[in-house]
Amino acid sequence: MPAYFTSGWFGNNEAAWHGEGVVTPGTLPATEAFETANALFPVEKRELVYPDTPNESGIGSGGITGYQPSGQYAVVRSDNNDLLGLVTNRYEVVQNEALLRMAEYLREEVDLDTVVVLQNGSKVAFTATIKGATKDVLPGDTVKRRIVGFLGHDGMTGVGAMFTNIRVVCSNTLALAERMASNTVSLRHNAGVNDQFNKLIQSINVQRETFDADIESMQFLASRMVQTGDFTEYLEELYKKDLYVPEDLMNGVEAGQKSLTEFRKTRDMILAFDNGIGMNIPGVKGTWWSAVNAVSEIETSTKRKRTGAQFHKANFGTGYTATKKAMELALQFANA
Repeated sequence: MPAYFTSGWFGNNEAAWHGEGVVTPGTLPATEAFETANALFPVEKRELVYPDTPNESGIGSGGITGYQPSGQYAVVRSDNNDLLGLVTNRYEVVQNEALLRMAEYLREEVDLDTVVVLQNGSKVAFTATIKGATKDVLPGDTVKRRIVGFLGHDGMTGVGAMFTNIRVVCSNTLALAERMASNTVSLRHNAGVNDQFNKLIQSINVQRETFDADIESMQFLASRMVQTGDFTEYLEELYKKDLYVPEDLMNGVEAGQKSLTEFRKTRDMILAFDNGIGMNIPGVKGTWWSAVNAVSEIETSTKRKRTGAQFHKANFGTGYTATKKAMELALQFANA
């Protein structure tokens, strides 16, 4: 299954890049969307056991005489007994109905876009567009602020909400929560987590306000042209760690820096700056907004590279982090 996708629902006739799941026109009520995505399966915590043997020789000498509790636990789908994760006794299960309650609580504030089940149910997430948070950077270049509610049963992923401009259709939601703490509310599965869950939605109004500020930054970048040589300097600064060549006295190599054309990623960004996705939109090409988009295309675009690993990288991993850094650096150059 592509990108660890198990099942899902996608609204507004917008199919996922991987072609899986149920697609419907418009949006759906939260309960119907979760049911369509098969995302309301129950989970439970079960203690693991190990076999007893009559002597130290092991199972091969005398067989198994019984089982001992291990003190370790498995999180299991109750409907099909799939193992989802390994946890300790302190782990508190949060059922998928809690995520549904969050989506229902937000129904006046958002339009639901997707509900996805990942890795056989190890992770469940919904994506919704915040009402009043859809704007054009330039005519035809539309950005939306979305809220992603997520819940993990894998023993590593917490439960919470994050705010992003990306529509989540598959893969892991944890990395963004860890990397983008200011944009995320994430709770561990410790005692009391179910009591805290309803507090997550308190930051939604703040996120609408920060979205307006983000759009102003994007529009500012679209109003500033990149001067000759500045894009090269920009990429060299952005990827200086990747371009750095360490000293290697054994092979006669001095410390230095690769050229941008020697590094595939930056070479592709130079091409995307002139001919990349969206550069045909009037007002984009040659601006600092096009510089950010060139970086974003190579780091994150699943239209360019249709793989599960690329989607994970784009939404929650190094690609998202690199794009955020690209935006911040572009603002520095544009202001200079």
